[in-house]
Amino acid sequence: MSDREGPSGSGSQGSDKGERNTRSSAQPMPTGSSYYASEPIQFRVRGSTITGASPPKFVTLEDIMKAAHGMQNMALAHEIAVDQDFKLEPFEPPDNSYQKLVKETMHKAYFDILREQLNSDPPEYKQALVLLEDVKQGLFSILLPRHTRIREMIEEVLDADFIRQQAENNSLDFHKYASFVIDLMAKLAAPARDEMIQNITKLTDTVDVFRAILETLEILKLDLANTLIAMIRPHVQQESVQYERAKFDEMLKVSEDGLQYTKEWLKRHIDLEGISLPVTDKNIIRNVTAQTLAKAYLELLEWDSSKNYPETVTLDAPRFAELGTQVYRLICVASIMLASPACGSDQNAAAAHKQALKEKILILIDNTSNDIELKQVLPSLAEEIILVTEQLLENLNQSPLTGETKEIIRTQILSLGDPEHRVREIVRQRVLEFLKTILVCGGGSRQIPVGLSALARELTSVSGTLLRYVMHNKAVFTTHYMDIVAEELSRS
Repeated sequence: MSDREGPSGSGSQGSDKGERNTRSSAQPMPTGSSYYASEPIQFRVRGSTITGASPPKFVTLEDIMKAAHGMQNMALAHEIAVDQDFKLEPFEPPDNSYQKLVKETMHKAYFDILREQLNSDPPEYKQALVLLEDVKQGLFSILLPRHTRIREMIEEVLDADFIRQQAENNSLDFHKYASFVIDLMAKLAAPARDEMIQNITKLTDTVDVFRAILETLEILKLDLANTLIAMIRPHVQQESVQYERAKFDEMLKVSEDGLQYTKEWLKRHIDLEGISLPVTDKNIIRNVTAQTLAKAYLELLEWDSSKNYPETVTLDAPRFAELGTQVYRLICVASIMLASPACGSDQNAAAAHKQALKEKILILIDNTSNDIELKQVLPSLAEEIILVTEQLLENLNQSPLTGETKEIIRTQILSLGDPEHRVREIVRQRVLEFLKTILVCGGGSRQIPVGLSALARELTSVSGTLLRYVMHNKAVFTTHYMDIVAEELSRS
């Protein structure tokens, strides 16, 4: 059993690169600079990146860059296809980071320049012209190709030459343009953004109004991107297997051994017992590959971070790590429930007691992902189990727990902090065997293991999610997997 004595890791997370900025925080933003040009919109995509082994020296830099770009596209396609909840999220630099300081300083300088120019006597409109052009481009970015009439209207109202003439004649009406933009955003935005847009109308300071407009336009741009992703997801899911396979094969061409860690991973799980080597029968190779993969995927749920993560599942490393945490919690919850006292012969009361007990345990164990954290919550769990049990006894008009019985319960619950506890070992074995059966047989109706019926819904959810990840991964990489297994079985 994997010893979860500390926070688990996939071994695939990329290290943060040092941020590089072309302008230091001490340098003011030059007059006339653009809000969008100085800070291109950045997105953070949930998921991980994939990297292969170091490329051989004879590969050109162009080949390497092309492969790297292809892997980035593959990662994005994979995220959209596999993650039903995938969405782009606004990139926010870490607090107190140099990048965040630069961003805040540049944005502040942008609007300070605008405020200073508008408050001068007579007003200066150089930065204001840049602002309105930024707003115009922001509006264009939230339009769909079919919005031709709206685009023409924006061009007409926010005509750069006419606005410049107004500025030269000192007749530029900022409030009129703000009202036009806010009204248009309200029509284009999703209903969920109505309150945000309504709040802009409550602002009275001109600079604050346009700052809020620009910030809202960035959010609406992200909303549009996520809407488009939702629209194309069925198509991406349909095409992603072939696309991912092609991009990964491109990466293999510029890698010395892009499957090195995948081979190590699979070879650990090839069972040669009862097999006479060498093997050339394709049916035997196919069956051995299926059994090998089932055990290999289960290893991902209890991954030892000291090992190198297999290249073919790197994109899903965070998902397998999260599923592994869920499986760990299920094992702990089931073990705790089995070690808890059962009261009364009334089946309805017993079922209600189990349900109440499960809900209490799930709440208390919600943030637990390893044995250290488990040991910290076990005392509270023991007291909660005693409390729930006494409530049941009271409802059944039975005698309360004695002091000696309470101490036995505490001892039993606290002993579950040992990963080699017999109850935990049995529960773990049953859970993993159930998941293995699901992976080998490809789903179908399966009986919930003995002692785990109270967790049927949770176990079914985990197995369904695991199967979805595995089926997609196998669809992309089965050829490589079978080649690795076949090579190993061909050895005499």
